[in-house]
Amino acid sequence: MRPLNEFPAKRRVRSTASALVALTLPIMLLVAACGSSVEAIRVGETTLDREGVAALVAEATGGPVDVEAVNAEAAANVVDRYVRYEALSDLLAEYDVAVDAEARTAARDRLIAAGVDAGDPSLPRFIGWQSALDMVEEAGNGIRAAYEANAHLLGHDLCTSHILVSYEDDARAVIHLLESGEDFAALAGSVSQDPGSGQAGGSLGCVGLGRFVPTFERAALGALAAGETLVGPVPSEFGFHVIRIDEVRPVEPVAFDDLGVRLSAALLQIAGLTRTVEVDARFGDWDPVVGRVAPPAGPLAPALARLGS
Repeated sequence: MRPLNEFPAKRRVRSTASALVALTLPIMLLVAACGSSVEAIRVGETTLDREGVAALVAEATGGPVDVEAVNAEAAANVVDRYVRYEALSDLLAEYDVAVDAEARTAARDRLIAAGVDAGDPSLPRFIGWQSALDMVEEAGNGIRAAYEANAHLLGHDLCTSHILVSYEDDARAVIHLLESGEDFAALAGSVSQDPGSGQAGGSLGCVGLGRFVPTFERAALGALAAGETLVGPVPSEFGFHVIRIDEVRPVEPVAFDDLGVRLSAALLQIAGLTRTVEVDARFGDWDPVVGRVAPPAGPLAPALARLGS
């Protein structure tokens, strides 16, 4: 099982570190505080207020955060993680999958053994996330029900082309050019930083799920579910993608018993595709097709200049 590198190990890095010993399935257990607090995020039935968002950013950055002056980019990154994994929490709750005290204790021991500081203020949240992952990987009846009720959403080969660039604003500029009438293949050949597909007009052919990085697959599945053909910007370790759906090719979804190590990834995809999400704009822009909370967009002119337009 591969780590998702989401959590800090002894706070060497505040936002990411290889603390988990398995593909992390964080489940956020925070809810909006009572009183006059203003709701900032809603994921299914769970809400988080502005003070809660500020607290999450403070944990990630290691310093105090003023709720009225939260750095928009930092907030978007933290909220994106929150939304992705709280969506899973909401999905599991719908199918009566609960984390018990024994699972939380085991998860705490595993996290500390993996390097998370026992005094880390985020540890209780990480315990909830890790213990929920463990419940998913046990593949009980609730997990089976959640998958089988929604597996049709994953019943596609991905027939796509893409344009890969280094910066998010450059990807937005690519979308602007395409929407203004530029030819996708020509643009891929001239600006894509994937030389292999660029020489083929951006084409990646048709492949089954599991061949691309998760963010790419989530965005492609989101576009298929929404009936859209162009989606982006889509971040990955390679840069930012603009993806075009070239063909809709339904296939029979993988049977639950055949998923193996792909089970956690499949449940994360389903959760992101099925949950209702709302995010206060000051903390980022929720894109339901990409399945991501994005930071505020920069100006197009510098990006267009970098692309030679």
